Amino acid sequence: MGRLRNRLNRKFCNGGMIVVINNFFTESMCNFFSSYCNYASNNDSLEVNLVTGKKNEKVDRNYYTLRSHYKFMDEVREVAIDNWKQQLYFQHQVFGHIMHYHSPGQGLKWHAEPNIATVSVSINLSDEEDYNGAEFEIKGSNIELPKGAAIFYDSKLMHRVTPLVSGEKKSLVMWLQNDKQRNK
Repeated sequence: MGRLRNRLNRKFCNGGMIVVINNFFTESMCNFFSSYCNYASNNDSLEVNLVTGKKNEKVDRNYYTLRSHYKFMDEVREVAIDNWKQQLYFQHQVFGHIMHYHSPGQGLKWHAEPNIATVSVSINLSDEEDYNGAEFEIKGSNIELPKGAAIFYDSKLMHRVTPLVSGEKKSLVMWLQNDKQRNK
């Protein structure tokens, strides 16, 4: 994690921690995972869904599940463990998802995911000029996530993705679980 320490920005919001690391991904890493969507099958299941009240809703975007471990994921886990001071693990047989917002209006309502993770991570894969809207927001915080930036945040924090106005936006999201969540 030494190469990341000087780019790490940590703050607290609504009782939860937020860690932003600019240039977590290089340009080539962003391009690799962005192009993944051109070759992978859209995961059309309820594996990633939004629970509102007692109702499961399909998410309003395409997503592509990463079931293989990539080297950068070791750094993701290391950053999370180092900052949250507990053992954390990726979900069973799921390392992450690439979210692809491509139609106007696609976004994600305000929500939190404390039942599935302790730390949530999102890495912006898109250039700012490639899209309008589809901004990641955490309630009560002002965050900018340029291409390649990673945000680590307490999964209990309310967050959303604003509706896409135009263009395309892609991000890679991961959820890290503690021992209790892992053994459910």
